Amino acid sequence: MKKRPTSRLQLSYIISYMLIFIVPFSIISLIFYFNSVNSLREEIEISHINNLKNIKNIVDDRMKELNNIGALISYDPKLSPYRVSLNQFRPEAIDELKKYKENSAIIDDLYLYYFKQNEIFSTNGHMSVNTFLEYQSNVQIAEKDVFMNNLRDINIPGISTSVNIFDNNNPTFLYPLPPGPVSSFGVVFMKLEDTFFKNMINNILGSYEGIVLIFDQENKVIATYSNESEKLKVADVKSILDKNGTISELNINKVNYSVLKVKSETSQWSYVTALPTKQFFSKVSEFKTFMLLILLFIAIVATFLTIYIALRQYHPIEKMLDTVKRKDTSYPVSNKNELDNMRIIIENLYAQHEDLNNKFEKQEPLVRDQCLITLLQGHMKAVNQSKELFQSLNLTFTGNYSFVFVTSFSKEQLSDIDMRELELASSQLLRNAKLYSVELINEKVVAYIINGNVSKKGENQKFLSQFMQLLMANDKNLCIGVGKTYKGKEFINRSFIEASAAFEHGISNQISGVILFDEIKEQQETMWLPKTDLLKLTQSCKQGNVEIATEAVKLLTTWLSERNAPIHLIKHMQYDIINTIIKTASETGISINLKKASYQLDVTSIRQFEIDLIELVKEICIEISKKKENQKSQLQFDILKYIHDHFQDYTLSLENMAQNFNLSASYLSRFIKDETQKTFSQYVWELRLTEVKKQLTETNSPIKQIISDVGYIDAPNFTRKFKNSVGLTPSEYRNIHAKHSKLS
Repeated sequence: MKKRPTSRLQLSYIISYMLIFIVPFSIISLIFYFNSVNSLREEIEISHINNLKNIKNIVDDRMKELNNIGALISYDPKLSPYRVSLNQFRPEAIDELKKYKENSAIIDDLYLYYFKQNEIFSTNGHMSVNTFLEYQSNVQIAEKDVFMNNLRDINIPGISTSVNIFDNNNPTFLYPLPPGPVSSFGVVFMKLEDTFFKNMINNILGSYEGIVLIFDQENKVIATYSNESEKLKVADVKSILDKNGTISELNINKVNYSVLKVKSETSQWSYVTALPTKQFFSKVSEFKTFMLLILLFIAIVATFLTIYIALRQYHPIEKMLDTVKRKDTSYPVSNKNELDNMRIIIENLYAQHEDLNNKFEKQEPLVRDQCLITLLQGHMKAVNQSKELFQSLNLTFTGNYSFVFVTSFSKEQLSDIDMRELELASSQLLRNAKLYSVELINEKVVAYIINGNVSKKGENQKFLSQFMQLLMANDKNLCIGVGKTYKGKEFINRSFIEASAAFEHGISNQISGVILFDEIKEQQETMWLPKTDLLKLTQSCKQGNVEIATEAVKLLTTWLSERNAPIHLIKHMQYDIINTIIKTASETGISINLKKASYQLDVTSIRQFEIDLIELVKEICIEISKKKENQKSQLQFDILKYIHDHFQDYTLSLENMAQNFNLSASYLSRFIKDETQKTFSQYVWELRLTEVKKQLTETNSPIKQIISDVGYIDAPNFTRKFKNSVGLTPSEYRNIHAKHSKLS
C-alpha cells in the first residue's frame, strides 16, 4: 500500500502554528521572567537599603538627642565655669550632670571639662585631668599635651575619630563649648554604651558573609561589624564612598561584592554594607531556576497542544481550497503549495475590495448629491429601493419632519464655501435635526434639506436667521426661499418646489433675507389668483414635476370656480395662468404650440379648461425633463472636449474651466471625477503624457520644446514625473523606441 505523502500545507501549518505560539510566548516569557527576577532583585536591594536607612535614621535621631543635651549643658547656669570652680557648687553641678545622663539611654557616662581648669566633672564626681587620663581614659599621660590640643581643635559636635578617649568599644560624642568656628573654652564628652552601634548593625548581615561600616563626614570609620574580616578590609570598601549611586559592584580577590551605600543629609555620615553578590542574590538564583523550569514545562505542553490543533485545522483548510478550485476557476490555483494558493485567493479578493472601495470613495460625493437630487425630485420609488445606499452615505432622514430652503451663490462664493463644514456648523444650530446640502447646477441654486423634530415654527425661524448670519460674510444681500414643513420624507419634493417658488419671488421682487412660502402676502388676495399657487405652478414645471404641477393647476381652477366673478374677469385670470405657463416654457427653452395654448381661452367650461391645461402642463414637464438630461450629456461632451482641445495650454486650470462653463470649481471637480474616474490633474497629466510619448517617437523636436508644447513650463519637474510614471527619462524613452522602430 502506497503511503500518502505529507502535505506541504500540513507542514507549513504546523510550523506556522509553532511560530505563532513560540514568538509571543518567548517574548511574554522573557518579559515576565526578567520583570520577576528584576522585581525580586529590587526587593532584596530595597530591603537592605531600608535596613541601612533605618540605622541612619536611628543614629541621626540619637545624634540630635546628644546635640540637644550638649546645648542644654552649654547654657545651664549651674554648669558654668565659674560655679563649678567653687567647691560649694560642685555637688550641685554633679547632680545636674546625672540628670542629663538619665535623660538618655545610650550615655554610659557624662564628662564636663573647662580648659582653664584642671578638673574634669562627671556623674561620679570630679577629678584632676591626670587622674582621669590614668584611670578612666585610654590616653597615656605622656600624650596629655596632644590630647588637650585635640580637644581644643574640636569645633563641631559629633563622634570623634581623631580623639580616642575611651576603649574602642565605647564611642565618644564630643560637644565643644560653644560649638562653631569661635574658640571653645571647654568640651562635653559623652561616653556611649559599647552596644550603641553593635546592636543596630548586627542584624543587617544575618547569615551573610560581609561587612557593615559607618563613616563620618571625613570618610573615617566610626563603627564596623564583619562576618569575614579576614577577606574584606575597610580600605577595599572605602574606595566607593565618592561614587554616585546607592549600589556599586566590587571585585576583591576574584569575588564579586555588592556594596550598598546610604548617606545622611543631616550628619553627612555614610552607612555601607558589602555582601558577596552570590549570597546577596542567592534567592534570585533560586527563583531563576524555578521560573525556568515552569516556563519549560509550559512550553513543552503548549508545543504538543499546538501540533494537535494544527493537525485538526489542516483538513477544513484543504476542504476550503478544494471548494474554491471547483467553484471559481478564474483564480490561478496550483497544486504545489496550498498556502500559496490561499495567498493568491486572498490577494485577489483584497485587490477587488480595494478597487471597489477606491471607486466608491471617488464616486461618493457625486452619488450623495445624486441621491439628494432624486429625493428633491420626488422619485420616491427610487429612494425606497436605495435605502441601503442612503444609509451607507449617512443620509438617514430618521426625523419625523422635513423642510427645504434654497439660495444661490456666485461661482467665486461657491469656491470659498466648504459645504461639509457648513453642514456641520448648521447642524449645531438646530437641535435634534440634520442638514444636508446639494448644488443644483441646472437651477443654479443650492438646496438645503432639514430633517428632524422641526415642527415648531419659532425654532425654524431662529435657525434660519442664525444660518443666514453664517452666509452673510459671503453675500450681504442673500435671499433664502423656505418651503413648508411636512411630515414624512415623501413630501420633501413639495417643500423644495415651494422653497424654489419663494426664492424666485424674492429674486424677482429684489427682496433679501428669509422668505417663507406660506407667508407670501397677496396684494389683492380676494380679487386675483393666489400668488403662491402661481409660483408653485412655475417651479413645478421648471422641475419637470408632473404631480405637483397638476396639483397647482387644480388649485387655481378650483379657486376660479369658487369665485362669483364676472366672466370677463375670469377670462383675464385664465389669460394670466396661460401666460405663466408660456413664460415658464420660454425661460426653460421649451417650444410649445401657441395655437393650442390660445385655444384654451375659448373654452367656456372651467372643468374643461382644467383638463386641457393639465395636458399642456404634462407635455411641458416631460419636455423639460428630457432637456435636462440632454443638457447633462451635452455638458459632459463640452467639458471633455474642452480639456482635449486645451490640455496643451499651460494656463488650463480647474478654476478657469469653471468660470468658462459658469460652474463652481467644486462641482466641476466632482463632475470630471464621475465621468473619467480620475481627478482633473490626473486626467490632464495622462493627456499630456500621451502626447509627449507620441512626439518623442514620431518627431525629432528637442525634448524641452516638446514639454513646452504640451503646456509644461518646468521641464525638470516634468522629467521627474515622466520617470515616475514610465520608469524612464524622456531621452531614454526616445532612444529605446527609436531602436525598436529601426529594428522593425
